[in-house]
Amino acid sequence: MLTIFTPTFNRAHTLPRLYDSLKRQTCFDFEWLVIDDGSTDESQELFCGWTNERCPFPIRYQRVDNGGKLRALNQGIQMAKGEYFLILDSDDLLCEDAVQVILDSFMAMP
Repeated sequence: MLTIFTPTFNRAHTLPRLYDSLKRQTCFDFEWLVIDDGSTDESQELFCGWTNERCPFPIRYQRVDNGGKLRALNQGIQMAKGEYFLILDSDDLLCEDAVQVILDSFMAMP
């Protein structure tokens, strides 16, 4: 399984586009782990709604006091359940077969 990790701070305006690209994946063998570094926008409300939706992959959202991206990354690494770890910023997108290509690449390694 793959952990897709997104550190975020006040990015409610870009997160829906990333979420939509994750929902369009052809392979859902991943979790989406998000560390919210103390956002003061509507980020928390977005994730509250998304975690209540029927979603083809697990979403784990953790809000923490503002401490910077590096601290959020360290926390994400500790919390990750996946064997592999991919960092996507809130304004990134994945093509529809990205997760499948990533996992296939690791499976092909000796």
